Amino acid sequence: MKLLDLAKLVGGRVHGETDREIRGIAQADDVRDDEATFVDDPKYWARLAGKNPAVVLTAAYFPDQPVTQIVVADPRLAAVQTALALTPETAEAPGVSPLALVDPTARVSPEATVGAFAYVGPGAEIGPRTVVMPQVYIGPGASVGGGCRLHPGTRIGERCRLGDRVICHHNVSIGADGFGYFRQGDVQVKVPQKGLVVIEDDVEIGANSCIDRATFGRTVIGAGTKIDNLVQIAHNCLIGRRCLVVSQTGLAGSVVVGDDVILAARAAVIPHIRIGRGSVVGANAGVMRDLPADAMVGGIPAKHHMAWKREMVALGRLPEALRELQRLKERVAALESEQ
Repeated sequence: MKLLDLAKLVGGRVHGETDREIRGIAQADDVRDDEATFVDDPKYWARLAGKNPAVVLTAAYFPDQPVTQIVVADPRLAAVQTALALTPETAEAPGVSPLALVDPTARVSPEATVGAFAYVGPGAEIGPRTVVMPQVYIGPGASVGGGCRLHPGTRIGERCRLGDRVICHHNVSIGADGFGYFRQGDVQVKVPQKGLVVIEDDVEIGANSCIDRATFGRTVIGAGTKIDNLVQIAHNCLIGRRCLVVSQTGLAGSVVVGDDVILAARAAVIPHIRIGRGSVVGANAGVMRDLPADAMVGGIPAKHHMAWKREMVALGRLPEALRELQRLKERVAALESEQ
């Protein structure tokens, strides 16, 4: 793509060369001379020291930077547009591979793609423009909406439902049994897991994440929510719309999460907790009580982030405080010995 064509694509103004060829886009730390990059904060210009990118997408022109720049309203959005233009999705031809196993009672849209060694069970449904890649399992009675992409190793359990434009990356598990047992004497008795999972429209689920079916009723992931790799969501959880759930987060059973919540990496939530709309749970936090709307918490147990920060600062001062206490004890002991 010519640089001038890129400027037209992102709606930007060029400062510098206009006929250079753009072959890719990369982060500032790793950009090559035939690639674009972006700077959405002036401090990141330092990362371009010694590099010669083809062009930098930026929100303002920096005349002291000796590289071609395209000034745009939103450099991050322009970077996304650039990436999509330079590396478009592979278009799979519709149809069912002769190596796939599709039950005669399944309903597969003629516009869908089903890859080799995929399995589509009795009564299952697959919507138009959905791509079922090789080695995907879609259980009996499950339904997958239109425009979805199910990467290899994805498992959609019996009767589970996916909306439109859902993306499941490699080895996602939807609808495995929830972890439910009760003790009877010396035996852990399994609680039957007879509910299902509902994934609403525009949800993306990262590799190796697990969303368990409800004991009774539904486990729900709200529209527009994005789930990272290696996330565990237990039975009967109700996750709101547009949430972000980051890697290695674990939600125990029957947790209710409001809309627009962020759960940072390795957050943990105990059963039956309710997290209010717009809350942010920090990395490694352990949520052990309900949170109101717009809460910002960190630590174990999770508490208001400012209180947690003060505790962390105080903890860092603890060794010196202990040394000072020891010095004071020695002075007191010396004074007492003089009397």
